[in-house]
Amino acid sequence: MRTFTALLLLASVGCGDNFQQVQSVDTIEAYEQYLVEYPDGRFVLQANSRLESLYLDKARAEKSLESYDAYLERFPEGALKTKALEEREEFLFDWAKAENTAASWDTFLGEYPKAQKDRRSHAKRMVAVHAYLPNLDVAAPSMEQINLAEDPEGPLNGWGFQVMVTNNGDKTIESLSITMEYLDGDGRPLEAKEWPLVAPYWSTPVEEERKVPMKPGETRPWDWSTGSVPEGWSRRIRAYPSRIAFVKAE
Repeated sequence: MRTFTALLLLASVGCGDNFQQVQSVDTIEAYEQYLVEYPDGRFVLQANSRLESLYLDKARAEKSLESYDAYLERFPEGALKTKALEEREEFLFDWAKAENTAASWDTFLGEYPKAQKDRRSHAKRMVAVHAYLPNLDVAAPSMEQINLAEDPEGPLNGWGFQVMVTNNGDKTIESLSITMEYLDGDGRPLEAKEWPLVAPYWSTPVEEERKVPMKPGETRPWDWSTGSVPEGWSRRIRAYPSRIAFVKAE
């Protein structure tokens, strides 16, 4: 309807510059048509500036690579190009993270081999995880309300989570961490926690048994407990391997 109205306004002016009417409609179609009708008009700079903003706003609203690419094609040297490129990288990273497949991470690294450092490192870790993932049996996570002090008579003041993982491959795993996401009612992650199943060291101290490499054929439990969960949590979780490294052959 707004597109039709824009064209109707433009068509209604037999001569003269109708930029004020175009501004009142304020759509991509209206500004594009204005620039066709008045390529040398006195408001061309303002029209192009607003048009560029609208293209980028559309990309942000639609959240698609196609929309970001449409902006970059239309304004290859635009004033907002740097911001658009940053947002496009962020969008593709978030997409790869949501998909969490070998193909999605390969796509991100293929598009952005020199991506922002943390994103590039994360993507490379996930590529390594997916390369070995067929050799890992990662059971569905279980959870229960617990007493954090392990007092059988105490109140249930926390949550305990567990994921059983089996190394069915032929490599000895030196480090393997699991990321657990708390999901909202629509299945969207509210918060994520990463904790090692096995690791020689971690950002915080880990139990000695976690430092022992995981041999082929071995099954271990990944455990996480907490007394704090995010607001809006639906009592559903998702867990997946998020980094892996192997004992180097001597």
